[in-house]
Amino acid sequence: MPKGCPVTAGGARWDSDFLTLRTLLDSGDIGTVLRYEARFEVFQPEAGAPAAGGGTLVDFGSHLVDQALVLSGPVERVYAEMHHRDDEDGLDDDVFVALTHRNGVQSHLWGSWRQGAPGPSLRVTGTTGTFVVDHRDSQDRALMRGATPQSEGDGWGTEPEHLWGQVRRGDTVEPVASARGRWDLFYIAFAAAVRGEGPVPVDPWDAVATATVLDAARSSARDGQVVRLP
Repeated sequence: MPKGCPVTAGGARWDSDFLTLRTLLDSGDIGTVLRYEARFEVFQPEAGAPAAGGGTLVDFGSHLVDQALVLSGPVERVYAEMHHRDDEDGLDDDVFVALTHRNGVQSHLWGSWRQGAPGPSLRVTGTTGTFVVDHRDSQDRALMRGATPQSEGDGWGTEPEHLWGQVRRGDTVEPVASARGRWDLFYIAFAAAVRGEGPVPVDPWDAVATATVLDAARSSARDGQVVRLP
């Protein structure tokens, strides 16, 4: 979910590509996850990593890490590399984070404002196949052009067929219909929780877990060392 999205980090769980991935895993179509790769990359080298976002690690990384934790659980080791802008703000505008989860899954996460050749938004390797999505969820672009869930109705969050992901097994390529992206459900669930009609859509302790990983990534990039978490 790129900068400017009004949804919290936990709201990235309602991205179309992530919802589609979870459906594939539930059905066993790609087996058990071995490696999870996710990217939020754009090419805005001059205007990127604004101070309001706090830098790429916080801005993009909060979404990326939250998704990785939801998918594969707690992390035991963190390694990161960061590039900082050479200006008065000195914010990081390009970051790579590698996570080793307690269950053995490897998560490789990229966030960048200066990537002229963005990679696939998701590439998830399982024991029986790999799921690849080349394009980011379209909900942010819809918001930028003034569309809303109310104005789009059931069309909100739907992805055109040419943007669907694929399950790949060598030369065999199978298109996978994208699940509908539903950021709006986060707000509906949150409003219900405020009224006492249901649980909060994202456990606050999940935000603590994400922040802990981000802090470890910052330390790793600064010191050039792998950081071990309790």
